[in-house]
Amino acid sequence: MQKRSRIWLGGAALVLLAGCNRAPTGEQAVVPAAPSVAGEDAAPAAAASASSAAADGAAVTDRDGKAVPLVPFDTSSVPLSDTALGALPFFSLPQGYAAQNAPNARAWARFPFRMGEGVHWVEGPSWSARIVTDSKTAPDKAFSALEVQRNFDGVITAAGGRKVFEGKLLRDIYYGPQLEGEIGGGFIDAVNGEQEAPTTVYVLRQANRSVWVQLAVDSNGAGLVVVDEVPFKASAQWSDSFPHLSLPAGYRDRNKAQQRDFDAFPFWTGDHFEQVEGRTFAVDFDKGEREYSMHEVRRNLAAMMAQVNATQVFEGRIPREAAEGVPKQVQSTYGDAASYNWNTYDAVVYRVDLADGRQVWVHARLEYLSAGWVVAERKGFTQTATLLPADTLKKKLDSDGRVAIQVNFATDKAEILPSSDPQLLQVLELLRADPSLKLSIEGHTDNSGAAAHNRSLSEDRARSVLAVLTARGIAAERLQAAGFGAGTPVADNGSEEGRARNRRVELVKR
Repeated sequence: MQKRSRIWLGGAALVLLAGCNRAPTGEQAVVPAAPSVAGEDAAPAAAASASSAAADGAAVTDRDGKAVPLVPFDTSSVPLSDTALGALPFFSLPQGYAAQNAPNARAWARFPFRMGEGVHWVEGPSWSARIVTDSKTAPDKAFSALEVQRNFDGVITAAGGRKVFEGKLLRDIYYGPQLEGEIGGGFIDAVNGEQEAPTTVYVLRQANRSVWVQLAVDSNGAGLVVVDEVPFKASAQWSDSFPHLSLPAGYRDRNKAQQRDFDAFPFWTGDHFEQVEGRTFAVDFDKGEREYSMHEVRRNLAAMMAQVNATQVFEGRIPREAAEGVPKQVQSTYGDAASYNWNTYDAVVYRVDLADGRQVWVHARLEYLSAGWVVAERKGFTQTATLLPADTLKKKLDSDGRVAIQVNFATDKAEILPSSDPQLLQVLELLRADPSLKLSIEGHTDNSGAAAHNRSLSEDRARSVLAVLTARGIAAERLQAAGFGAGTPVADNGSEEGRARNRRVELVKR
């Protein structure tokens, strides 16, 4: 049986009363029944600003591409209430009714409440569900839109709340491209009703909060959203230590985070990709399915960026043509954190210019039920690989039967780069000094990307080395090539150092 919260009035539990459900003839903002009393405290500035901040730049369109107006609302027009409230959702459901699925309870989210001809953004802790009859406690009860509507009219009005909107749900508003992910990942049960379902929005204003309620009642059930509009408190903090960002409270890694000592990542600036080289960090994360909130991640990230006066370089969706131009290897390497289709989610890009001269870039993916970010701290490349001379190669082959050599290839290709020539000349010297020596040239990769692709790439790279040696006079029968992909690692793929060791070409004595 569902556990239900109750609202307490004067020390007694308020029992919900049945009532009527008159469908409105037209959409309208409802004027509060009682004006603000002179001298009363206004709604908290922080809460009011949070609502307007959520609306800034958040223009939306409906499913058909029609613009949806963002409608302002002054909560101070609603009289103050001193009714004691319990925990979200503050109001119990009518007797014999329950949430159809487990309610969505989020520590922080935003919701576009119906208002006038459009919507009004409100953010804060939220609770939402679709309400139907409770088959466990009332198996023979039929759903009554009239009963549900009158109950909420009664309990919210008794608590000091006021209707601020009556009209149609216009469900297609919530299925537009800007809202499909955010609403689908948090409030879908509450808006997935009939297109013109009669909808009421209430506001209960108190000295330290404003409680917003949207009830959309159709013939089979009711969508209920409750948002507690209070000042935002970030749970994630910036750190001076790389990778600088922390996850909001309650979030956890979906896959193991990956840190690379040196790599390059393309950050979208609005008209081009800024290639940032240096150490990188990539992670994807989520929360419980009915607790994850895209907006909670967005707000915590913004709070961390504000701590270091970061510059927001871009917010929105990367154009499809630009996203499709991202190299496949980059998409694969950063697929968990940044996804494989960069144009299908909301992205935010920041640049941080630290006082000590370091520059940090952040790409955040805000998606349906998970998020991710890539952090890059710009720095120059420092070569750590060294040349193995022919005599060292011979000693390793004699003692171990195999030796890894320094061969550099073009990204995700078998093309040998000119920087590999000094090492290949030493291999040639080794083979010429001992005409009886036969070698197997074996290619290996790290575990980034698909296994079949890695195996094919490693074999092609081994063949490229063989081709260079035979082209310079080594008999083909002395050499053979093989590729093993990521199947035989020599180090932990969980670190960049380990992955670098695993990306290798080995000479194996036959």
